[in-house]
Amino acid sequence: MKTELILIANASEARLLSRDAMTATLNTLDSVHRAANGATPGEPQRVPVNVGRPLDPKHRRMRDFAAIVARRVEAELAGGHFSAVALFAACPFLGELMRQFDRTTKETLRRVVDADISDLDWSKAAQRIELELHAAAQAEGRPGRRGKPRAT
Repeated sequence: MKTELILIANASEARLLSRDAMTATLNTLDSVHRAANGATPGEPQRVPVNVGRPLDPKHRRMRDFAAIVARRVEAELAGGHFSAVALFAACPFLGELMRQFDRTTKETLRRVVDADISDLDWSKAAQRIELELHAAAQAEGRPGRRGKPRAT
């Protein structure tokens, strides 16, 4: 079984972790921070600009950062080292991030948790991750249920 990619994100910071499925060992891969001034030079934009009402600056910064995080996750998945992704982020950033993911990335989502655990200390975050992944594994094993991720 391959390693799982864990993403803990909010509108200003994202942490990527790897989790060995056999030993449940968590390792930090990377941390991505939104630029203080909101500038994201050279980053691609997946969501086209809405020609209707313009975005407020806060929403635009959140959307731009979600695009950066999504590209980073997609780059990790492209390497083929991960079997699944667990995502921990609270709305409204969770919604922006989901809009930015491509279809292939969405198909690898094992668990999507609508919660901001970025402020938890390492041991509490690790416990929450294990709790959610255990629940996902049980849900996948139930007869009649599909292994699709669901928000909690």
